Amino acid sequence: MSKYILFDFDGTLVQSEDILLSMYNELCPGKDYKTITKEDIEKLRNYSLIEKCKMLGISVYKIPKMYSESKKIYRKYLGAIGLKDGVADMLHELKNKGFRMDILSSNDADIICDFVKSKDIALFDNIYSSNNLFGKHHAIKNYLKKHHLTEKDIWYVGDEVRDIVSCKKAGVKVIAVTWGYDSDQILSKEQPDYLVRKPNEILDILLDLSKN
Repeated sequence: MSKYILFDFDGTLVQSEDILLSMYNELCPGKDYKTITKEDIEKLRNYSLIEKCKMLGISVYKIPKMYSESKKIYRKYLGAIGLKDGVADMLHELKNKGFRMDILSSNDADIICDFVKSKDIALFDNIYSSNNLFGKHHAIKNYLKKHHLTEKDIWYVGDEVRDIVSCKKAGVKVIAVTWGYDSDQILSKEQPDYLVRKPNEILDILLDLSKN
C-alpha cells in the first residue's frame, strides 16, 4: 500500500460548522436567503446539497458565488476554529509511521497554511486549493499527475458527499468521516470505502492496510 494520504480541511480536520453559520448569516442581509441557527446546521447535515438549497431558498447555481464571497471573510473567523478532538494525535502518529500527508481543499491554501502552523500540525508536505467547488475530481487527477501516482496510490479523507463522488470519478479510494458537514446517513448511501466516526479509526485503518 502507498502511504500517500490526501486530506480535506473544513469539516474533516477542523470543526468549522460554527463559523460557517456566522459567515452564512453575514452574507444574508440584502439577499433572499433564510438565516439559520446552530440547530438548523445539525438538521441540514441529513440532506443532500440540492435539498439544503431548497430548504434555504437558494438556487444551487448561486453556491459557487456564495462560497467565493465567504472565503473573503473566512480569515477573520480563523481564530475561532478548533481541531476535531483526536485529529492532532492521529496526524502526528501517521507522520511518525512514515505516511506522506497532503491537503486538498476548496479553501485557500494560505489560510490553511496559517492555521496548521498555529495548531502545531504543520505536518503536511503540500497544501493545495481546488478552485472548482463541484469539480474536486479534476484537482485529484492533477495531484496524481503532479506526483506521478496512480489511482491506487492514495487515500482521500473527506466529510462530504461531494468528496465521495469526486473520489469515485477520479478512481481513488476514500475514507468518509461523520463529524463534518454531512451526516453518516447520507454519507453511507454513497458507499465510501470506509466510514469512520472517530479520528483514531482512520489511523487504525491505514496502519492495518499498510501491513498488506
